[in-house]
Amino acid sequence: FFDGKLLPIIQTNRGCPFTCEFCDIPALYGRNPRFKTPEQVSAELDKLVACGLSGAVYFVDDNFIAHRRGVRELLPHLVEWQKRNRYPVAFACEATLNIAKRPEILELMREAMFETVFCGIETTDPDALKAMSKEHNMMVPIAEAIATLNGYGMEVVSGIILGLDTDTPDSGKLLLDFVDMSKIPLLTMNLLQALPRTPLWDRLKREQRLVEDDDSR
Repeated sequence: FFDGKLLPIIQTNRGCPFTCEFCDIPALYGRNPRFKTPEQVSAELDKLVACGLSGAVYFVDDNFIAHRRGVRELLPHLVEWQKRNRYPVAFACEATLNIAKRPEILELMREAMFETVFCGIETTDPDALKAMSKEHNMMVPIAEAIATLNGYGMEVVSGIILGLDTDTPDSGKLLLDFVDMSKIPLLTMNLLQALPRTPLWDRLKREQRLVEDDDSR
């Protein structure tokens, strides 16, 4: 959704090189991302415009920068497509927070009029990020990464996970402090779920902590 409206969507890649404990994307689609050619993406955008597209387009890739070479090839085409069509839409996407380390990508995203980036921050606790194998969120201090994206004209929205093994009685207050400090306008608060085919599911199964439904009853 963008400004309360359902967005047209495009997917440019599938798969993710990271192995976050709670995520099933690598198991479902692989760790070696596959991506469309810039010409395929431009053709899809042309079709959307021909059908009356206006407002915004959401790139539903699980990680827009999962294949950095692919996105570096794509972005100049998006810039040229926007110029050729007189910037008919804004773009939004999902990306890992380490995108803040890639100024060459952020510059092109700004030129292509990306206005919103969803980043799975999950937690601000370094121990928790390490436990869930999401150390890439610490490549740049989280507050600095958000400020960097904002500096390129992109609004950061985010997901937060509650119910981690590393949560403490202070986790709620620390989260609220982070919300106040970061000024992120929209955060989705999610309870941790153990999905099949994830490292989290495997770990909890080993620890006999899963409650599995019995469909026979």
